[in-house]
Amino acid sequence: MNNPRFLRALMVMTIGAAATFGAAAQTIPSVPTFPNEQKDLVNAYLNGARELAGGDQAPAFLRRCILAQAYSMYSGDAEDPYLMPPIQVFDNLYWAGGGAVSAWAVKTSEGLVLIDALNNAALAADVLVAGLQKLGLNMADAKYLLITHEHGDHNGGARYLQQTYGLKVMATEAAWAGMTSANSPAKDIVISDGEDFTVGDTTFHFVATPGHTNGAVSSIFPVYDHGTKRMAGMYGGFGIPGNATNKMLQIDSLAKFAAVTAAKNVDTLLANHQTQDLSLFNHDLLRHRRALVPNPQSAADMADPHPYVVGTDEWQRFLKVQSMCVRASAARSAQVLPR
Repeated sequence: MNNPRFLRALMVMTIGAAATFGAAAQTIPSVPTFPNEQKDLVNAYLNGARELAGGDQAPAFLRRCILAQAYSMYSGDAEDPYLMPPIQVFDNLYWAGGGAVSAWAVKTSEGLVLIDALNNAALAADVLVAGLQKLGLNMADAKYLLITHEHGDHNGGARYLQQTYGLKVMATEAAWAGMTSANSPAKDIVISDGEDFTVGDTTFHFVATPGHTNGAVSSIFPVYDHGTKRMAGMYGGFGIPGNATNKMLQIDSLAKFAAVTAAKNVDTLLANHQTQDLSLFNHDLLRHRRALVPNPQSAADMADPHPYVVGTDEWQRFLKVQSMCVRASAARSAQVLPR
């Protein structure tokens, strides 16, 4: 085809498209760079964490060591506040949250213990409460609310739950000190490091794990898979802090929690964000989990493994991978941490 008018039109379109792309390219954010990174250390920690993670812990390594550090824009997108249906995860454990943040309910013989309260009163009512009710739970049975740390996405709905349903709110002293907004709950129960807190037939063990925030608290409690007892661990905050002092504090907290969970045979990984325990994927696996018999009475009656039950060794490696990712983050910014 040798049509002059067509060639001129094509040229105009090409130039216009190039100009448009050039203008758009000026506003496209670039991937973060680390001009002062200690490259040898970064290499050592990244590859050490990758080797330790193996195949089963690869998602944890890729998210915390690489995605959250080098491609934070994608890491943030993975926690957009999209809706997720509520689900019963274990015989005594229920999830009702969203893409941004998780909330849990533990059913005991003396009522419900909620873990975290979402971002605000509206989400606490429309997502958390409505989700638990959809699963057949009665909010009149809710007795306590545990706050894993003092960031608003975990306690924003606590005051509403406290005032509406009379829940007693539990947090560490440092977390109470950090909850200072007009929407913060009234101070009820202070959690102590190493404390056992029993509600009916369920005992929660609390471990203070500062780093992500000063008031972060981690917990250990039993869950049941068709009657088979497992021990669940939930770390209070995996987000890597900015300064070297708090990074080291987080590393120490991870080591401390690893020792406590090893002694208590923790084999089940739970988290307060769905990206950290792979809830988005685990929920779909749970919805399609197959039973070997019509009315399963134990985990052995299930054809498929429970996706949250990772095993004691895998749980320990998960925490060690998290720790190495903190060290990789420090090395990217030329922060010197003790070995």
